[in-house]
Amino acid sequence: MRACGAWIVLLWALFGAQPATAQHDVDLEQWRAWYREAAASQTGSVMVGHMASDCGTCEGHPLSHGFLAVSNLMVADELRNPLEKLEIFNAWQPVLESAVAALPEHPDLALLRLGVQTHVPSILNYSNNTRADRLLVERALAQGHWSTDRIHAAFVRDFLMYLKSL
Repeated sequence: MRACGAWIVLLWALFGAQPATAQHDVDLEQWRAWYREAAASQTGSVMVGHMASDCGTCEGHPLSHGFLAVSNLMVADELRNPLEKLEIFNAWQPVLESAVAALPEHPDLALLRLGVQTHVPSILNYSNNTRADRLLVERALAQGHWSTDRIHAAFVRDFLMYLKSL
């Protein structure tokens, strides 16, 4: 009986965690696609809806929380009222920062933060990490971080070229 229990634990450890990892990879590619779509069409509210239906509040998952935060920050950019924009920025910028703090070397989070820092008004003084994030993203691209998601790799390359034109 004890050997049977040990086999069950071993099988769970070997195979039980695999679907979660595979699902996480699928979600990440989907989140990236939603981000690209929101960036291209300037419709962060659509991405907020997708992220909310996919992961709820995304609590406990820094990567998904970072994508949710950025989608909400993109919504702020869509608004006309500067006070509403500031309110949303003040609510979601710390959420993005906590996601980055939890995974400080994650290229996707660095890319998300770099996108926000590039597009927010300078008066918000949110550009302290642009150089470090850009270098992290450039290094990740060169090392093939997005090699399994070629569409996103091209998006990242284009964004980096855009940054060089500024």
